[in-house]
Amino acid sequence: MSPLTPVVPSFRMLFPPGWVRHDPSTESERELLDQMRAKMRAYARPDLEFELTMTVKSAFRELRERSGIAIYLPSGAEGTTLVPMSITATRFTEPSGASLDGRVSDLFRSHEADFLGDDRTIVRWRRTITKLEGFEGAVNEQVNYLVPVPGTSRREAVLISTAVLRDGTEPVDEQLLESCLVLSDAIVSTFAWAPGGRAA
Repeated sequence: MSPLTPVVPSFRMLFPPGWVRHDPSTESERELLDQMRAKMRAYARPDLEFELTMTVKSAFRELRERSGIAIYLPSGAEGTTLVPMSITATRFTEPSGASLDGRVSDLFRSHEADFLGDDRTIVRWRRTITKLEGFEGAVNEQVNYLVPVPGTSRREAVLISTAVLRDGTEPVDEQLLESCLVLSDAIVSTFAWAPGGRAA
C-alpha cells in the first residue's frame, strides 16, 4: 500500500477463543506454520495438517497480492477448536475509482448474493474455487462479505473472505463445511467500525 493510499478506518470483529490476528508479512507466515506444525504432531492427523497448511499458505498469498489488512486464523491452542479455515480482510475498490454499486448489483444478479443481517449493510456471496495455483487437488470453499466504508460514497469497502480449504480428491465433509460457514457468518455479523482503534 502506497503512502497515498487512503487508510481504511479501524474496525473489529469478535472471534471464538484461540483465534489470532496476523499481519501479511512472510515472517508472520513462517512463524505461524512452524507453530502450527509443532502443535499438529500431537493430533497424529496428517490429513488435517495438510489442509491447514494449504489454508495458511493460500490465505497469506492472497493477502499479499491484494491490499491486505489482516488475516485471522485459529491458533490450535489447548482447549480450542482447530478448523481448516481462515479469514482475511482487504481494502476493496474499483480500479477506475467508481462507485461499487455496479459491482454489488452484479453480485446479486450473477452470484446469488444476499445480505448478512437485517440492516442490509453487508453483502454476502459464496463461490467454490477448484484451481489454486501451487495447491494441486485443493478446493477452496469460499464465502465473501463486502462492507462499505463510511464516508466514501460507496467507492471503498472492506472485503472479508473466509476460505475453507479441503482435499478435492476426498468426499466433501458436509457437516464440517456447514459448521465452518455458520461460524464465518457469526464472526462477520459482529463487524463494527471502531474509530480511534486498530483493526482487530
